[in-house]
This record gives sequence, structure tokens and C-alpha cells, in this order.
Amino acid sequence: MASVDKKYTGFRHKTDLKQLYDDIIKTAQIADVPYNTDIIWRILNTYRDFFSGSSVAFRTTTKAKDKRGLNVRYIELGVPHDPYLIALSEGLIEKQGHPIDDLLSEIQSQYPILGYGVDFEVSYGLEKIWPFFPHTPQLLEAICSLYCLPDGIRNYADYFARYDLAQVNVFALDYRHKSINLYFPMETPGLLPPHKIAAMIADLEFDVPPQEVLGYCSWANPVYYTFSWDSPRIERLCFAVVTPNLGDIPIHLDPLIERFTAQVPFAGNARTFIYNITLARRGSYIKIENDYTECKW
Repeated sequence: MASVDKKYTGFRHKTDLKQLYDDIIKTAQIADVPYNTDIIWRILNTYRDFFSGSSVAFRTTTKAKDKRGLNVRYIELGVPHDPYLIALSEGLIEKQGHPIDDLLSEIQSQYPILGYGVDFEVSYGLEKIWPFFPHTPQLLEAICSLYCLPDGIRNYADYFARYDLAQVNVFALDYRHKSINLYFPMETPGLLPPHKIAAMIADLEFDVPPQEVLGYCSWANPVYYTFSWDSPRIERLCFAVVTPNLGDIPIHLDPLIERFTAQVPFAGNARTFIYNITLARRGSYIKIENDYTECKW
């Protein structure tokens, strides 16, 4: 099953893989995280058409240095492929008798898929696969019928209804941590009021951040939640804000955000960032990422 020998066509970008590799190393050094060159090249070569032709982003976090990493991902919505089958055939992931082994195939059997994202951590390897739904999201009520989902998602039906979270447009399946994210698109970023955000957070028994941070959260699109099969509870809540304006990023909240946004490399002239205010049971932090190649979804 030499999936890497198949030639895919129809990509929008022409990114040089050697330059991408060099920029990944540079970004790992900016984020002050460990990396494994063999792992990086193995992933890049396995999905070489996609990392050279698709939209690519880098992401790190403001976690403590010993818990921080660098993730690199591509998103491809125009070239049909199945990244999970590629990962299995190339030994990047293995089935372990866990429900996540079969979740993607169940999603594929029930819903149309617009495209996929693939994410790897530079010292570990492949972590996540995102199936994207077409531009019309799927109803959460229908998604809850999927057999392989964690039970915790169904446990929060009343919570999601209370905050008008009824549609899902993306899953993220984390094969390393055996967890999934559900992404809820916001119709108009900037209109999610801080008092509602505070209630969404407090209802999960997370610490509510200061009013300033709630204001940043209000610009989110999307809002997403993390579940695992080992817990009946929501483990994380994240507010993701996309901006092409460096001045809109709260760089003063952490020195790493300022360093990352000032120094991270880009493949072109466009400079778009995403910052993610993340509330979790084990402490809060911020994810910061850059669109290394301009997103043309």
C-alpha cells in the first residue's frame, strides 16, 4: 500500500518542502520546544503533495515549557483523499481497539466530507485528523447518534441547547490523546457577549477569566469543546479568533505570543494569525498559530 507513490493534483499552493522544513525548525526554536528531524521528514514525505500544495499552519501554546509543543498541519478541502488510510498504511498510527479507531469511518459513512486537515507534533508525530463538513453544518442532534462518540457529548445536550450551540462544522480526532473536538461556528464574530461567555465557562466549573479576556473571546469563530472517552465531562473549551491584524492580538498576555507573532516565518506576504483562549480543568492557556501559507478555502 504505497500511498506516498500516488500523485494528487489540483492544489492551490507550491510550497518547497525543504523551505517548509527549515521554517518548522526555526519556529520550534522560537517556541523553545524539542523536535525530531526524522519525525518531521517522515510526516512531510508521507503527505508531501499536501504539505507542498495545501494551506499549512504552525501552532504552539503558552503552556509551561516542559508541556509545550509545536504542531504543524495542512488543510485541504479541494483534493479528495483519505488521510487516515494513508496514516495506517504508512504506520503513522495503529489501531488499538479503541472507539476512535472507527469514528472517522463512521463519520464518512453518515455525512458528506468537504475535506481534511492533518496535524503532527514535531517531537511526536501524527496527532489529529480533521474531517470538515460542507458549508452547511450538521445538526448536533443528529451527530449525537454516532455510535463511536464519547458519551460525554450526549450528556451535555441541555448545555448546548442553553447556549444555542446546535450546529457542528468540524470534528478533530486526536489519536494521540484519545479525544475529540467539536467545532461550533459563530454566525457573526464579535457578537458573542462577554456575559454569555462567562456563563458558558462557569457552567463547566472552569475559572472565569477577567473581563478583558472575555472581550477577546467574544470575537471567536469558532467555539470548540474537547471530550474524551475516559471522562463524562467537557475537558476544554476554546475560543478561536482569526485576524490578519497584528494589533488585534493580545500579545501582552504572554511573552511567547509576542515573540511568536514577531518572529514566526511565513511562506508569502500575507500574515494571518489565530489565537485561541483555552479554558481547561488543568489550567488555562492560549494557543497561537500562523497561516504559513495563505488559506484559500
